[in-house]
Amino acid sequence: MTQFPDDDKPLVEFLRQHRGHIPPSAPDLESQIMQAVASAPPQPQWRQRWILPSALVASLLVTWAGYRVLVPNTASTASTNTAELEAFLATNWDSVVAGETPASSSSQDAEADWLLSEN
Repeated sequence: MTQFPDDDKPLVEFLRQHRGHIPPSAPDLESQIMQAVASAPPQPQWRQRWILPSALVASLLVTWAGYRVLVPNTASTASTNTAELEAFLATNWDSVVAGETPASSSSQDAEADWLLSEN
């Protein structure tokens, strides 16, 4: 064990001479403490109180996030569909005004083109 240097000995002696006296303890101190603990109202358990609101908030966030993932964004889809529809109408209108006939007049090709434009 490490020995302290000798220059601390006067300080140690001073503290020993001027230390306070420990007051005697009451003989029934333990029973007083136990009686105070027994008469105190039970403290609420904070750990159980925050579980329900936290679980509720977490489930709402998961539900909202799942809904956002599963439902497509209609704003971007609508703008894409609008651009495609505008291009389709412009080419068809030009064909009607110019009096041109479509390159393929087959009803199967027209139906396939119509189905593709709908999807």
